[in-house]
Amino acid sequence: MTKKILLSGYYGFNNAGDEAVLAALVQLLRGNLQDIEIVALSAAPNETAERLNIRAIDRWDGGALKRELAGAALFCSGGGSLLQDVTSVRSVYFYTSQIVQARRQHVPAIVLAQGLGPLRTMPGRWLVKKALKQCRFLSWRDAASMQLAAELGLGNLPNYQVCDPVLLWEQEGAGDGPTAQVYPNRVVLALRPWPGLALDEAAQLVKQLKAAGREVILLPFYCNADGSGEDERLAAELNARLGADAVAIRHPQTPAEAMREIASAGFLLGMRLHSLIMAAARGVPAAAISYDPKVTAFAQAEGIPLLPGGVKFRAEDAAQAVSAGIGKRPADRREAWEAAWQPVLAEIKKIIK
Repeated sequence: MTKKILLSGYYGFNNAGDEAVLAALVQLLRGNLQDIEIVALSAAPNETAERLNIRAIDRWDGGALKRELAGAALFCSGGGSLLQDVTSVRSVYFYTSQIVQARRQHVPAIVLAQGLGPLRTMPGRWLVKKALKQCRFLSWRDAASMQLAAELGLGNLPNYQVCDPVLLWEQEGAGDGPTAQVYPNRVVLALRPWPGLALDEAAQLVKQLKAAGREVILLPFYCNADGSGEDERLAAELNARLGADAVAIRHPQTPAEAMREIASAGFLLGMRLHSLIMAAARGVPAAAISYDPKVTAFAQAEGIPLLPGGVKFRAEDAAQAVSAGIGKRPADRREAWEAAWQPVLAEIKKIIK
């Protein structure tokens, strides 16, 4: 008998990182579970369904969610950074209400490879604690998230620490294998808009890298078909400041395209978390620009150099990080990443059996 598994996340918004998370989770579940049907909640359900060969429903359609839950074996909240209230507590309410609805319909619920927090408001913390207490188990992509869950009083539930699923993602054409084309002198910059981002320093960095003979590529992660994604606008603004020193901008329309661009590089300098995760997955040396706890947590866990973000970002420091790290491939940690997932996959098998 086929078992239906629902996946909820920030899917269908043209963010290469979140789309890679969904693709990796689908691959991971299909590769380890038998006789399952995966249904994703997406802002662009038709595109999601076609790209991944799954079913998808409109994430905003509460009626559709209830209908799908009626025949579901498992509801998965994650992955990604869903439970945070930095911008608004509405995001926390949206995702926790889905967990509550699943439990109301007697469907087992789990948290799958999420990053928890920041949770800075009392309502946000209360909503998370109330909803997650109803889950069968919780799994986190970093130690800081697991610690926050314990502080919220969720330590009595089974808690697991896993790696982000994108670290295990194997996608045809994503830059795998010894025949993949690599340009050792290429530096990829994966920036994102953020208050206080020192664009003048970023422009100086590009000039310094070019003066040192490096090829520089700008890689927006938030892309739209018309080029209006927020990362694309930032890249265009940076190039406008560079003038005659403007560099190439890539516009990946799929997570595989983003992965392929990173795999081709000799070094990645990233603000976007999943640019760093893709670099680690493909063995590309990297440095992280710290603007968010999730970036800091991943960089520290994987031994990736951290540079201060915002107004503290300095071109000279970043150029030195590139010079020190370019061409020095990190150690292969895939075996450890895979091992961390085994208890979680075993728990899922028990639930849907």
